[in-house]
Amino acid sequence: MQRKEGLIHVLTGDGNGKTTSATGIAVRAAGRGLKVAFVQFLKGGLSSEIAPLQKLGVTVISKTKHCPHNSGHEKQLAEHGAITFCRDCFAINEIDRLLVPSAFEKAKKMCASGEYDLVVLDEIFWAIKEKLVKESDVLAIISSRAKNCEIILTGRGAPLSITAAADYVTYSNKEKHPFDKGVLSRAGIDY
Repeated sequence: MQRKEGLIHVLTGDGNGKTTSATGIAVRAAGRGLKVAFVQFLKGGLSSEIAPLQKLGVTVISKTKHCPHNSGHEKQLAEHGAITFCRDCFAINEIDRLLVPSAFEKAKKMCASGEYDLVVLDEIFWAIKEKLVKESDVLAIISSRAKNCEIILTGRGAPLSITAAADYVTYSNKEKHPFDKGVLSRAGIDY
């Protein structure tokens, strides 16, 4: 294998496809026998990529978002493409303030351990924006990672300090999106 040292990827911008791209790289890495971890921040565990990644042997940490309106039927609704998100579901609450730092600590250990070849920090920039994770702590993960650890960071609004530290920076820009016409995210396509 030609990989000697893990590199840093930033997938950012206002367009869609950031998590999808990170998932594709994770699938590719797992397909080559690399050990992969996928850590999602503030997504609530409803993303459709979770189950297939787990089937491939990827370590997944999700459900780092708590909806105060949890009716217990979200999984069934999501499986049938009927889930809709209330406006308050995107508001950060006290449970989120506990879940995100815990997931971040696990991600930090994974990146430093030398056990993982690829660690995806999905929506880490949202966690930074919400002040649940410090930008300086993300930079510390980058600089203290094991030599073999490749890291992918996703989300809108990547800080300049992190893009400067990255080896790959990809911007996803929105030209047009159904959301602009009031079409909500669709299970299996958008999440």
